[in-house]
Amino acid sequence: MSNINLNLYRIFCAVASSKSYSEASEKINQTVPNISKHIKNLEEQLETQLFNREKDGVKLTEKGQELYNIVSKSMLAFEYGEKVLKEKNDLSNGTITIGCPSHITTYYLMDCIERAKKEYPGLIIKLVNNANIDKMLELLQKREIDFIIIDIMPDYKNDLMIEELKSVKNIFVSKKPLKIIDVKEFENLKYILNFEYANTTKKLIEILDEYNVKINYTMESDVTEVRVDAVKRELGIGYVMKEAVKKELENKELYEVEVPIELPSVSINLIYIKDQLTKVNKEFIKKYLKK
Repeated sequence: MSNINLNLYRIFCAVASSKSYSEASEKINQTVPNISKHIKNLEEQLETQLFNREKDGVKLTEKGQELYNIVSKSMLAFEYGEKVLKEKNDLSNGTITIGCPSHITTYYLMDCIERAKKEYPGLIIKLVNNANIDKMLELLQKREIDFIIIDIMPDYKNDLMIEELKSVKNIFVSKKPLKIIDVKEFENLKYILNFEYANTTKKLIEILDEYNVKINYTMESDVTEVRVDAVKRELGIGYVMKEAVKKELENKELYEVEVPIELPSVSINLIYIKDQLTKVNKEFIKKYLKK
């Protein structure tokens, strides 16, 4: 069995992910000369060069990359184990880090958090709202967030667990009352949609294609709040989740457009990595997200 100090692998992973001794130094709070000495020590023990030194930093060698692919996963597991042991493993004093887009946080997740905080004031919630799904999945893999709540289905990966939490309705909203009687009338309006590659937009286009209807985009935004604001400014009609504009509909700031076809709904999904949820995560999901 190898006698290599676990700390050497921790330093190696910090340098490999940073691609820089100086950045790794800030991450793990060690001096650059000390890091350099430890990397040299590890290379000597493994009898393998792990990095190529370059002008703007360092780059893993082929052997170094092979080692990093294996060791980085183990280091994440160690760090996760430490987190579980150190954490007060109940809702009264636990910490949960959640990846969730701002619009879902506003109309869905905040209600869950409010209920949880009323029962457990000591519970700490950390939210990652501005990252896209790829970044959230990266943070999930690195165990920097505990789970994701999202309204799209990511490309399936073997270690991902995906559960539907809720199905919500998509609607068109307008600044003034509007009723569309014939499906062909859709072609006479201006639309404020999510980007064309977004899952919700794709499903809408598929439905309209069945009626041989093509619509005109006046504006695209991947942020629900921006689309809603644009509708309020009468730049077009917006396509959003109904629950995301619940207050605006109740206050008659916006109106649901009456349409002659059934619009596609969307699923709010919980995404996590198998065996990665702590007791705190599981309790929060069971008591607040699934109720």
